[in-house]
Amino acid sequence: MQNFIYHMPVKVYFEEGGVKKYLSKEMEKYGKNIMIVYGGGSVKRNGILDEVRKTLEECGKTVFEFGGVASSPSYEKILEGIAMYKKENIDLMIALGGGSVIDSTKIMAAGAEIEGDIWDEEMIRHNIPEKMGKYAVVLTISGAGAEMDHLGACTNEKTHEKKTFVGPYADFVIENPAYVMSVPLHTFTPGVFDSLSHCMETYFGQGTNVWDEINESLMKNIIRNGKALMKDPDNMEIRSNLMWDSSLIQSFSFYTGKPGDFQAHGIENMLAAYTHAAHGRQLAILQPVYYDHIVEAGSEMFARFAVNVMEVDPEGKTRLETAKEGIAKLREFIKCLELPMTFSEAGIEVTEEIASAVAATCNVTTTNARQLSREEIKEIILECR
Repeated sequence: MQNFIYHMPVKVYFEEGGVKKYLSKEMEKYGKNIMIVYGGGSVKRNGILDEVRKTLEECGKTVFEFGGVASSPSYEKILEGIAMYKKENIDLMIALGGGSVIDSTKIMAAGAEIEGDIWDEEMIRHNIPEKMGKYAVVLTISGAGAEMDHLGACTNEKTHEKKTFVGPYADFVIENPAYVMSVPLHTFTPGVFDSLSHCMETYFGQGTNVWDEINESLMKNIIRNGKALMKDPDNMEIRSNLMWDSSLIQSFSFYTGKPGDFQAHGIENMLAAYTHAAHGRQLAILQPVYYDHIVEAGSEMFARFAVNVMEVDPEGKTRLETAKEGIAKLREFIKCLELPMTFSEAGIEVTEEIASAVAATCNVTTTNARQLSREEIKEIILECR
């Protein structure tokens, strides 16, 4: 096991009705001006925005709204949020949503207290601001686990780059399982796979340690509840488990002492700068194909995954045969979630030019079973069409 320092500062309130109970309590610590950051109109239609706003106003807060954050957030939109933060002297931002909203809020917080441009500061000068803005999370859709970490990604539309910023951790998180009950199944299931993807990309990194067995249990829980969800989509217990699963993996416990394999995320991040497609959907398309390419080099860990997670019977099979059957079972789970298996099935156009550009610019992982060439990355993308 590698050396590490572990510190997880995020406080989570997990309770139905938690906004009324805990948001009021937390507001005693903050100044008057609160900015709610959210995405489309769903939080308006389902009444969650009104509930949060009313709770804040009952606490004597002046509330500012910043809506319209897209599912693949743009840097231009984030700059608008930073401008509002500074103009209105915001004391706390509340990310009301899921991964895209939370990521955007983190980056706004990272750039809120500096004079210059946060892209230039972090991406060009490689400086992390010492002083950042404060934010909290009211989670309305799970899967990304973004509420638990300090990293946020966005796309620069001018340069077709999707980059990950370092921001602050949330001051607190409220997870009300009732909120995810209104999320349509086709919107919820990509987050289920996103959670599993985070587990797998940690699991298939080089080496093994104590966290791998814990990770196996979490992956099995995600798969079991994911299958149950498709049969009983209105079951709050199932959605509650999946909500907490996604938070647990991003607590960074699983990354301690072991480098992960985040090649699929690296490809998807750059691809999203062109397609703007949902993160979990694109990962579900890319990840099995990527695993086909590296399974032979990583057959020991893939065979372990097949047996311990996907419940493959290894009797009479070689290690590689067992490993490949595990990937086949992974594809079956993706189909069970009714997620697309190819870009064309998802309605995503990926040209050879886009594949070349992504392969030329995405991060190349060195801690996976086998390092890919940029030409092979292009092949993987084209195979997914």
